[in-house]
Amino acid sequence: MSHMNEPRRVRRLRSLHAPQARQTGQAYAEYIVIVLLVVVVLIAGDNSVISQLLAAFKSFYQAYSYTLSMP
Repeated sequence: MSHMNEPRRVRRLRSLHAPQARQTGQAYAEYIVIVLLVVVVLIAGDNSVISQLLAAFKSFYQAYSYTLSMP
């Protein structure tokens, strides 16, 4: 359907929805940037949250396996 054959109301509705699509795209880009920053903060450094979590799991598993080995 060409632009000239569209009723005026349809053209107006299309133009009203265009800014919303751009806002959604911008929000998505901002969300991706924030998520990437959070991931970098969690992973960065020797004493990062991820390394602490892995150490806690290792300690828990050692205690769990020790308890299972008891008669």
